[in-house]
Amino acid sequence: MKFWLQGCYELYTKEIKDSFLSPFVYILSASFILLIGWIFFSLLVASKDITQGSLTTSIIAPTFSMMRFVFMFVCPLLTMRLLSEEKKNHTIELLYLSNLSDWQIIISKFFSSLTIILFMLALTLLFPVILSLSGYSDWGVVSSSYLGTVLLSMAYISLGLFTSSLTSNYVISLIISIFMMLGLWFLVLSAATTSNYIVGQILKYFSDVYHYEHFVTGALRSYSFIYFFSFMFFFLFGTHQSLGRRNW
Repeated sequence: MKFWLQGCYELYTKEIKDSFLSPFVYILSASFILLIGWIFFSLLVASKDITQGSLTTSIIAPTFSMMRFVFMFVCPLLTMRLLSEEKKNHTIELLYLSNLSDWQIIISKFFSSLTIILFMLALTLLFPVILSLSGYSDWGVVSSSYLGTVLLSMAYISLGLFTSSLTSNYVISLIISIFMMLGLWFLVLSAATTSNYIVGQILKYFSDVYHYEHFVTGALRSYSFIYFFSFMFFFLFGTHQSLGRRNW
């Protein structure tokens, strides 16, 4: 186990070093914080004219809902090259020659992408600080919203890793990831239009939006945790199976 974890750590640190030496992460992070920051401050200014409701419903919920939408594109952009470019350049063969297993490669790349997402989320911690100056005190909702965003990002990263393992073309990986995430979003829209209650509940349960909304509103549900962890396991296992074929 010690050597297994050491192998993961070495590849993880290599991935992190390569990422933060590249301007891509900084450009993506700057674009993210500028977009979310603009949305937050627009909602903050607009909230001055709102006589009903709270800062949670007028600022926190819309900001994190938009953050979910933005991560539908950010996560695929982060993961599209992780395995597809390794295949294209045949550098993944070097990883196997260093006696790294499929799971070590998958876990290392998964957590390296998650670290970048956490770095980007850390930039948004200024928003709660600004709200605190206005007397905002519902930190339970803020904490659950960040927790939900981390879980959602982990799910999206696992999906992005899976699509990256399917092809050596990272553009195709990007497109497949985004369309799959949009498909999950459309499930909750379809659930709202169906007249069959059971079908509607099933569609909602399989949509990440439905579970994410629980975190944003502070209404934590055990089945939402189960959903996100099952989602991650499903696509990470799918990635493992894809790498295990070795038909490339």
